[in-house]
Amino acid sequence: MRNLKTTRLVVIRTQELGESDKLITGYSKESGKIQLLAKGAKRSLKRFVNKLELFSCLTVQYNDKYRLPIINWAELLDSFLPLRQRYSSYTAAILICEHLYYWTAANDGDEELFSYLLWFLKELAHQPARSSQFLVLFLSKFYDRLGYRPDLTACAICGKLDNTAAPFAFRIGQGTIICRRCYIKRGAISLALPTIKLLGLAFELPVEKLSRLKLNTQTCREALNLFRCYGRYLLDRDIQAWQALNTAGYPILM
Repeated sequence: MRNLKTTRLVVIRTQELGESDKLITGYSKESGKIQLLAKGAKRSLKRFVNKLELFSCLTVQYNDKYRLPIINWAELLDSFLPLRQRYSSYTAAILICEHLYYWTAANDGDEELFSYLLWFLKELAHQPARSSQFLVLFLSKFYDRLGYRPDLTACAICGKLDNTAAPFAFRIGQGTIICRRCYIKRGAISLALPTIKLLGLAFELPVEKLSRLKLNTQTCREALNLFRCYGRYLLDRDIQAWQALNTAGYPILM
């Protein structure tokens, strides 16, 4: 019995194994990223039916005496079904799941990060029209929580942050901004002053107040472009789900 553990998790990746088994990767506040084997899941008519789907929030009991822990039972808490019924919502949710898959580790749970994930899934399911805004807000909290918050307080050279210094350029390698007077190189990630100020608010606000922030199309485009390029630099790879956002109509500069 000491090998039996119970946790709450969100399914962030699934994989079929053989004719009947299923491997799920979840993110839980206690264990961080965790891989679990659901034996007979594809044949199950009761135990796992409609439970081990992407984005589902579950309570699972598993036996960790094996190299790959085996699920004994799973209770569905929230399926977030609307996210699998609308392509734009699906691609946004996949992007966030991919961030958790590549950026987090096993045995490294984070209750606050888990709360951000649940907030994002709930808001996206209820207000799909604001999906671009929720992506920006989640990624703001995500990078901040991981310790990679960009420094958007002022120009890194002259220390100014006002309309006379706009637009600003984001320096990916340093994670800082430079105003137009101090930086003239073309092709940099451009940030308008409203974008910088809204991101600053997103970093500071508690998660329960994030939905109050309203972001226009330009702000979403600039912020998503920042997070894609910044994340690619830090992770040393591009997350493929970014490409899918283009086909889903998201305002992203590729």
